[in-house]
Amino acid sequence: MVNRQLIQRMEQTMSQLPPQYQSEWLDFGDFLAAKFQADRSCASQVEDAQTRVREMVNSPAKGRLGPPFLDLTGFKFNRDEANER
Repeated sequence: MVNRQLIQRMEQTMSQLPPQYQSEWLDFGDFLAAKFQADRSCASQVEDAQTRVREMVNSPAKGRLGPPFLDLTGFKFNRDEANER
């Protein structure tokens, strides 16, 4: 619900502007409303994606590869050898 004092303040500000700026004021309000709708839509899409990822992560391992494991015990990095590659 919109605050009555806020509406009065907006009306007062609008009444002090020349007509061309009143039009810009309304255009900016339309811009903010569209941005709000887009942000809300985007947030909904993010929540949906997060839900799908959680479902994939929490699903049983059947048909999925296990976690990658590579035993690097005793490995020594040789910078010269790596630079030759």
